[in-house]
Amino acid sequence: MANGTRVEHLIAEQTFAEPLSEEQHSAGARRLDDCLARHGARWVRSYLSTDHRRMICEFEAPDAEAVRTSFRSAGVEFVRVWAAEVYSLETAQPAS
Repeated sequence: MANGTRVEHLIAEQTFAEPLSEEQHSAGARRLDDCLARHGARWVRSYLSTDHRRMICEFEAPDAEAVRTSFRSAGVEFVRVWAAEVYSLETAQPAS
C-alpha cells in the first residue's frame, strides 16, 4: 500500500451454517490471499467466534469494493464489507 494510495480499514463479516473447520479456513484463506494482492488489499487479522459459525476479518485496502471483489473472485462467501474507524489503546489520547 505504498506510493500515496489512500488506505481504508475494512471489516468483512462471514457466517457459516456449520462450524468452520481448520481445513475450510485454510483453503479459503489461500484462495483469498492471491485475490487480495491483485486488488491492492491486505488482510490484517480475523476473529472467529468460539462456535466457529461467525468470523470478522479486518483488511486494509483502497476501498470496500476491492475487498468485496477479492472475496467474489476467490469464491469465498461473505455477508457484508464496510469501512471502519479504528479505536485502540495505541491510538487513544491520554486522559487530561
